[in-house]
Amino acid sequence: MSENAEAVTTEEQVTQDSTILGSEAVGDNLDWKSSLPDELKNDPTLSNFKDVESLAKTVVHQQKQMGNRIPIPKDEEGFNELYTKLGRPSEATAYETNIPEDMQEHYSEDNLNQFKDVAHKIGLNQKQVDALIEYQHGAIRASVDNEPAMLAAQKEDTEQTLKQDWGLDYNKNIRAAQRALQVYGDEEIMDLMNTSAGNHPAVVKLFARLGAEVTEDMTQNTQNNTLATNKLDAQDEINAIYSNTQHAYFDQKNPDHKTAVERVRQLMEKVHG
Repeated sequence: MSENAEAVTTEEQVTQDSTILGSEAVGDNLDWKSSLPDELKNDPTLSNFKDVESLAKTVVHQQKQMGNRIPIPKDEEGFNELYTKLGRPSEATAYETNIPEDMQEHYSEDNLNQFKDVAHKIGLNQKQVDALIEYQHGAIRASVDNEPAMLAAQKEDTEQTLKQDWGLDYNKNIRAAQRALQVYGDEEIMDLMNTSAGNHPAVVKLFARLGAEVTEDMTQNTQNNTLATNKLDAQDEINAIYSNTQHAYFDQKNPDHKTAVERVRQLMEKVHG
């Protein structure tokens, strides 16, 4: 090749590199996707990116977003790791359950321990446990506040039921039930009858049957199951009275003398029929 030919070739290259058309032609040959395999080069996804810089920015952004996400565990070990990251304590006993004094009667130690075990099993953290306990406090307080209205409604329903069952004997049977409760009911039974149990038709009917054999005198001279309920107890009480010469039973001037005499009469009736 002559020196003139080489000079022309060099001049053409300089011209191509120095003009808009020339540089654009070179640019086509240097498209950023041109070095990729065909399966990637022709993927529609890459058509959204005009250059490597825009692609890089998108990749970096996506990686940051994925770094903030928590992958879904596939096994128990994975779930345990996740629960720990979310604040679950290492042991169920580590949960704090500070129960206010006015709520303590509604929680037993056994129930609280069972609750802690379940909370730990399902991965709750302390904040979640606190929220559940506070919710339970609210439910208990609402139940206590509504109890008088609930008992009143139950009483009305029971009265209607018993009036239908007993008809004209309703008042008589209610008095009999009240007499039986006064004679045979101890403190625990009395407390129980002040709950919804005292409004249960079957309970009222039971005391009515017991009260059918209880006289008004028996209720006046007995308080909360102090009347002997079997012959042996009755005989023991008679013996104790007879062995005590200072007992009101032997002193007609004692203001309790008549009550004591009636008491002995009832006991004797229990023993001898």
